[in-house]
Amino acid sequence: FHLIAYSFQVRARLIDLQRIHIKILTDAPPTLPLDPFIAIFGRWRADKNHPAGWVDLADYAHVPRGMGIVLVGFQANFAFDMSGPAPGLLYAAKKGHAGTHRERIAAAIKSCLDLSERLIAEKEFPQSVHLRTEALEIHFPDRLVTPNTEETDAELRPAVEAVIGKLYGTSGATLTPQKDAGQAYGISIRAKNAEPLDALLKRLA
Repeated sequence: FHLIAYSFQVRARLIDLQRIHIKILTDAPPTLPLDPFIAIFGRWRADKNHPAGWVDLADYAHVPRGMGIVLVGFQANFAFDMSGPAPGLLYAAKKGHAGTHRERIAAAIKSCLDLSERLIAEKEFPQSVHLRTEALEIHFPDRLVTPNTEETDAELRPAVEAVIGKLYGTSGATLTPQKDAGQAYGISIRAKNAEPLDALLKRLA
């Protein structure tokens, strides 16, 4: 038993969790015109002081169920993403995280919520599109660091559960891990209630 526990602790210390993808789903149709996001992200790119370090803008609107419009940064990307399971706001952390798994995941979710709150306040944001704040997708795309295995699930899911428990409080949420070994490890979160972004942010403050 002690050897097994020691082996797990060694593996846990070796994982440097950096690439964390957080996606808030929306009710946008797959045919949603994405031009407004080019205008918004074009302005945002000029902000050289943002922690993400914005450097570029990528337009994948022509790709069905693709990456949509992506604001590219040194530390992270932010996009209106059209890929599955539904269109939504995707924050893709690349590097710069420190602390425990729980702290890093919480920081990524908070950054996604911050940027999403700012985005929906922009005058060009489509008024017909509403955030499904009860529906989150969390993925860890670095398959070398976080392969889709039982060991990864055992190490990361408790951290995700702790953060999601704090985020949704007593209303609760259901967590469903990605079981397909051919896909990157991730967890789908479905809460009972859709709550305002500011309320969710306060719980992570």
